[in-house]
Amino acid sequence: MRTLCVLLVLGTTTQAFAQSTPERAKLSVIEVRWRDQPSITAGPLRLDVHAKVQADMRRADQDLDKAGGTYETALKRIGVEGKLTDRLTFEVESELRKQNPWKNVFVNVEIANALEIRAGKFKMPFSYEELTGIVNIDFAYRSLLAQIISPARDIGVMAHGRFFRRVLNYQVGVFKHDGENARMREPLFLLPGEEPLKSQRSIAARVVVEPFRHSGGSRDLRRLSLGAAITSSDVPDGLNSLRGRSLFGAEFAERMYVSGARRRIGTEAIWLPGPFSVKSEYARSNEQRKHQGISDDDLSDFVTSAWYLSGTWAITGEQKEGNIEPRRPVFQGGFGAVELAVRFERISFDSAAKEGTPFVNPRADPLFGNTESIFTVGVNWYLNKWGKVLVNGMREAFEDPERTAVPGRTSGWAAVLRLQFVM
Repeated sequence: MRTLCVLLVLGTTTQAFAQSTPERAKLSVIEVRWRDQPSITAGPLRLDVHAKVQADMRRADQDLDKAGGTYETALKRIGVEGKLTDRLTFEVESELRKQNPWKNVFVNVEIANALEIRAGKFKMPFSYEELTGIVNIDFAYRSLLAQIISPARDIGVMAHGRFFRRVLNYQVGVFKHDGENARMREPLFLLPGEEPLKSQRSIAARVVVEPFRHSGGSRDLRRLSLGAAITSSDVPDGLNSLRGRSLFGAEFAERMYVSGARRRIGTEAIWLPGPFSVKSEYARSNEQRKHQGISDDDLSDFVTSAWYLSGTWAITGEQKEGNIEPRRPVFQGGFGAVELAVRFERISFDSAAKEGTPFVNPRADPLFGNTESIFTVGVNWYLNKWGKVLVNGMREAFEDPERTAVPGRTSGWAAVLRLQFVM
């Protein structure tokens, strides 16, 4: 499938540019157009090919692999979005790597405004930032809330829709597991004939309300949205809790022995007044630890909680609509668009029990938890509708000096330069 997608992009791009008029090339009943990306139409079928490429350069004091070092990472994705009818759409997207390459692979059927059905692999409905595409986020990295607590993608079926002229939007689904962010990554040591542990299916639901969408007041006020989400699943016995990893891979909160229900709750408040944006989320995960004590007794829940508050300002005046499209793009007589961004976030790992002497042991109760805080400032330069440059400076701080990338050092600075291209 990935090879097919690559050939499709190369073929359609070559055909699009080979025509004397790049807007359209017509081959019998097949039309090839350039709609900011190659687009193929054949009768009722339409395919839009897209690609995403980004490269990072960074320097970090708290880098797990090489403290103080610099290196590059790259992301390459390719996919197609399409529709067979006005009510049946689909998407297939893959990352060009060997392990876990598939991203979005789903079909969506619109039955009515109030009811659509999506089936396949896609993001579970939790966390505004996690549900925002990687090319539309305001910073080089998603918040730790989105990276650790939100479940991310899984295979499932979801109903979603809107009521009251889009004032109320909902999503509710059933999924095979509990998302890629929570999957078990540790090696399993099984006895002969013993079956590997598997997490049970999960359910997730999210509701977003835009209370002033149709009000007669300020237009900026109409761009306020409030949301809440919840997930529920069962976690198998073992070291299967959520685990704390910093932006650059340092483990600052180990997995704990858990068994029983995992419940997530999340809230969000998003406001996009003109060239500004203000975004905030809070999320909490409770994981039961039934029979996980040394004497096979129940322990208090393992609790992970996180929040962030961020703001952006497009100083060149463009309105914030997800991403920003420059009014005067580079290579078209302009400088592009420039946006300033700032975010503060915090994530904590702890036990519900607080009384007694805390220990780090994964069967301890209470637990000796840990917290990470990150302050990020950034400048985003939108070259045009395809290119973007992000420069971020971040200060990480940890509560426990023994559980950081550099033991004994509780804080450090990092700088990231990201070059991003999307078609």
